[in-house]
Amino acid sequence: MKSKILGILITLLFVAGYATLNYPVLGTLYNQIREGKVIDSYDHAVHTMNEQKRKKYWEDAREYNERLARENPQLSDAFSQEEKKPDSAYNHILNMEESGVMGALEIPKISLYLPIYHGTSQEVLEKGIGHLEGSSIPIGGKNTHAVLTGHRGLPSAELFSNLDQMERNDEFYIHILGKTLAYRVFNVETVRPEETGHLAIARGQDRVTLVTCTPYGINTHRLLVHARRVPYKEKSSSSRKNNLWKWLLKQKVLLISTGILILLIIYSLVRSRKNRKRKKRRHKKKSGGNKKK
Repeated sequence: MKSKILGILITLLFVAGYATLNYPVLGTLYNQIREGKVIDSYDHAVHTMNEQKRKKYWEDAREYNERLARENPQLSDAFSQEEKKPDSAYNHILNMEESGVMGALEIPKISLYLPIYHGTSQEVLEKGIGHLEGSSIPIGGKNTHAVLTGHRGLPSAELFSNLDQMERNDEFYIHILGKTLAYRVFNVETVRPEETGHLAIARGQDRVTLVTCTPYGINTHRLLVHARRVPYKEKSSSSRKNNLWKWLLKQKVLLISTGILILLIIYSLVRSRKNRKRKKRRHKKKSGGNKKK
């Protein structure tokens, strides 16, 4: 009886240690699966939409971008705590299911594939990638500069935690309204939060900038990954599920600890089976001895 209790306690301690050790990875995995369903829902809405309606959404976004290019508004820090007045016109651009999703961002180098939401509210940045209001809608075109933001170091989601790995000539992709736009990194820089001039529209250019906080865990500055539009080559990007598998294969701590857990479970099952067989043999011997008497 004591050995059973000891075995249960050891198992519980190991499971608790496993969960604690892998909580950030498991949290990110859960978030990616949950947000993957959001992307699947978005893709389904796009593919079942008639061509006329799709063109209308695209045209509305293009007109919005043209207005921004004329006005060239001053952008604020994406991570400031200041409350922004809701812009009804902005919130309706590419908001097909009233879910706030306008597309998806794929970064192969860091195995990221997440939905792009309207705005940079705390609710948005805790689950996916936010689009900075006042910057261009990410549909491409001359005189556009879309700014996409994400957190680092959240315990429940990785998001832009590995954005510092991006270098010049790395590519990422924006999937929007059934189209894929490719962007190539041309500069990576660190600026102060108030230095938002780096996010302004560059005349005649088609840009996207990815923004997150830096240094990791301190967050006093902003890491900017600037990219220009390049021709999209078929098969350059991959599916969301492929990105998820690539990400999982990089999680060495999870893979090693899971392997150890599986081996311990197999060992426990084998040992338990042997103990049952041993008890049966003992029981048979005792039964045989009682019969002879």
